[in-house]
Amino acid sequence: MEKDKAPSHATYTRAQLALRNGQDKPEVWIAYKGTIYNVSSSRLWKSGKHYEHWAGQDLTDELEDAPHTDTVFGKFEIIGKLVP
Repeated sequence: MEKDKAPSHATYTRAQLALRNGQDKPEVWIAYKGTIYNVSSSRLWKSGKHYEHWAGQDLTDELEDAPHTDTVFGKFEIIGKLVP
């Protein structure tokens, strides 16, 4: 179950997402399957990097081989949708 639902009108561009990389702004966001999540509360994302994955981008393709399922995102706040 997802923690928080974003308003249906909250959309962000890839450029806006890129600013939430843990370095340019204090927020750490990632996108997965068109949904943007705030992973700032995760100790694993504190530096804006989680293993070889960088925050501020769409990680859909990169997470195909992750050792966890996408249910891991259920504990993070949904920020909005990524504009295609």
